[in-house]
Amino acid sequence: MTPQAGAGWPVLILSNHVAMKVRLRAALEPFSPVDFVASEAELVARMLRPARLVVIHGAPPFADARLPSRLRHGASCSRAPVVVLTSSKEPAWARAAELIALEEVDDVVHLDTERVECLVAAWSLHPDRCRRKVEALRLAHQSAPEPLHRFLEELLLNDSADLSVTAWAAKQADGSRFALRRELQKEGVRPSALVEAARVLNVVANMLVRSRGRLKGRLAALPDVRSARRLLARTLGVTPREISAITKHVDGAEEVRGRAVKAVEALLRPNGTKAAK
Repeated sequence: MTPQAGAGWPVLILSNHVAMKVRLRAALEPFSPVDFVASEAELVARMLRPARLVVIHGAPPFADARLPSRLRHGASCSRAPVVVLTSSKEPAWARAAELIALEEVDDVVHLDTERVECLVAAWSLHPDRCRRKVEALRLAHQSAPEPLHRFLEELLLNDSADLSVTAWAAKQADGSRFALRRELQKEGVRPSALVEAARVLNVVANMLVRSRGRLKGRLAALPDVRSARRLLARTLGVTPREISAITKHVDGAEEVRGRAVKAVEALLRPNGTKAAK
């Protein structure tokens, strides 16, 4: 397999908090090299060389909503996504949605309400995957019971064209489907249900990202578009064409997300009952 462009590029992290550095290093090292910088000037200088992702820990002294704009101006050649990590209560980033709409930042991840490690890891993936994986992970967190989050994160972050129970079990420590099934029985769900949920999340996330003009080409993470069509008909009761039409409406993307959340909730109900949140 030919290595992807930028495979060795690092994630740049601007933070003065030791605990946050330790936390992010542990989350990112399985996916990418990590470089820490201690000042805005150092970050601008480092962004003049290739980087995979820029992460700003938006707490003091970097609680400044104008900082991303200065970075974009100072390192205009950089195409790395910029993601801010902050508390949802931090006033400096109250305009998060506006900053994203203006493309000054690519995302704002809330430390107090979101599963930060997996979202940052998703942003560190190759550009043709990162946006749809972030979308899929957020949908997974909305639709699945909390004890299942780590399993769906594993499937979504490490998936391949062969997204199956067999492939998933092969990546476990003992490579046993039986051990995987026993572990998931504790949560009242079958491995096949989680794999099916991951497939649904992948397809819906791909289409949502494409509807924003950020993804081109065929649906990914499934063998072909016919598989996606069958999957959506079976789980959401719609076709890819119908989803594309819905996303063009005002609030259409939210409607699609809502349908996906309900479909995944139904897939993960233990023993035919509604899964507890």
